[in-house]
Amino acid sequence: MNKKNLTPFLATHPGEMIRDELKERGMTQKWLAAEMDMKPSVLSEVIRGKRSVSRLMAETLERVFNIPADVWMNLQAQYDRDVADIAERDNQHETIPVTIPVQDRNLLREIVRKFGWACML
Repeated sequence: MNKKNLTPFLATHPGEMIRDELKERGMTQKWLAAEMDMKPSVLSEVIRGKRSVSRLMAETLERVFNIPADVWMNLQAQYDRDVADIAERDNQHETIPVTIPVQDRNLLREIVRKFGWACML
């Protein structure tokens, strides 16, 4: 199977799993931040996907949630790969040759400029 076929539409940050775990266990972000000995704003950034899960954070999450640190690190690594694959996929441009019968070359040049097309006159 082609690797490109496995690129997700959106990457899932491990912070989403932290949010889900908090909700399922009836815990608050404030409680978790205190339990992890970190600023609530830092935890919030992780949960919102603005900051990565570090090795130390993964080990602390293992202690709090009883989910192995390797799971958290693998989630972060997968997220990083998915972000890179999505960026690569989205930066690829397919070239399709099209012939547009236009008598007015100036009009054709304006259309090409406006839509960012490559033109061979």
